[in-house]
Amino acid sequence: MMNFRCGWGGLALAASLGAAPVAQAAPLKVLWYSYADQASEYKEKISLLADSVQTLPSGTGQAWNLTYFGPGSAAPNFSRYDVLVVQSGEAFRTGAPGAPNARPDYSGILGNKAAIASARGDRTFLTGADSDFHAVRGDTGNIAFPAKCSPSITAPACWDGALGHSVNAVNWAGNGNGMGVVSFLDGEFPGSFWWTKQDSFLRQELLGNVGYGGHDQHALFDARSAALPLNAGLSSQGLSNWNLSFHAFFKDSTPGYTQVVDSTALPGWALAIATSGTAAGALSAPVMLPQVDEPAMPLMLALGLATLGVIRRRRGRSVAPH
Repeated sequence: MMNFRCGWGGLALAASLGAAPVAQAAPLKVLWYSYADQASEYKEKISLLADSVQTLPSGTGQAWNLTYFGPGSAAPNFSRYDVLVVQSGEAFRTGAPGAPNARPDYSGILGNKAAIASARGDRTFLTGADSDFHAVRGDTGNIAFPAKCSPSITAPACWDGALGHSVNAVNWAGNGNGMGVVSFLDGEFPGSFWWTKQDSFLRQELLGNVGYGGHDQHALFDARSAALPLNAGLSSQGLSNWNLSFHAFFKDSTPGYTQVVDSTALPGWALAIATSGTAAGALSAPVMLPQVDEPAMPLMLALGLATLGVIRRRRGRSVAPH
């Protein structure tokens, strides 16, 4: 604890030097498209993640302001959000307690093609993993399936796996220009597979460049991809073998994209990709500290030095004579 008597001098000196409290990045405005029931475990756990994401030891410290929208919702103003996240088509744990899983429904995405395209910025992340669901369940390749990184999905042991893969993507996509996009695997339940549908804003980019079938258990980081901020805190082992980790593949030659996670099973294909021009971008925006007006600096410096002098004189008088 700070010594009270010294604290005043320290505060004055800090002020005289223009110091300011550490600034925090503004929370990301996250728009999460989900067809899950409001009472589902999926939304419960994603909401829990959003509430605590700024505290994760391996994260960036940036908070999320989470807003859900889904089938039947009024069309949001997409330009007001930093990132659009689209739930995977693996509909596990999406029903109300005791009820069947919800059926994937991407009508809210397909019906707003023009508005999404207009608001869309320079960062898009696409993954063949349903890592949103696996983060809810607490899976990582560092712990043999079916063991989980319990007791909480936000435990440090969970990061190198589905959790880190998902959170890094949201933080990265949300800190670009315009509205970033994160889409988890678009399969595999009936009603899914929306990426290349006629009304998909991703159709022109992915048509002929995405494939399904087979399940790649072993992700691969080469030296280039391992250095990407998108893979911060992650390893090939952590993203591998959490019981069918990846379910879709992207051609390495997909125009406008670069590989973030490569496939060991299919040469020439990647498991996750990001827009080429921004793939190496930071996970969070730089924070500008408040500036102190220069004319006030001499006065503040004098105040700080004078306060320290008073403290020293008081200390000198308090010492008993020999």
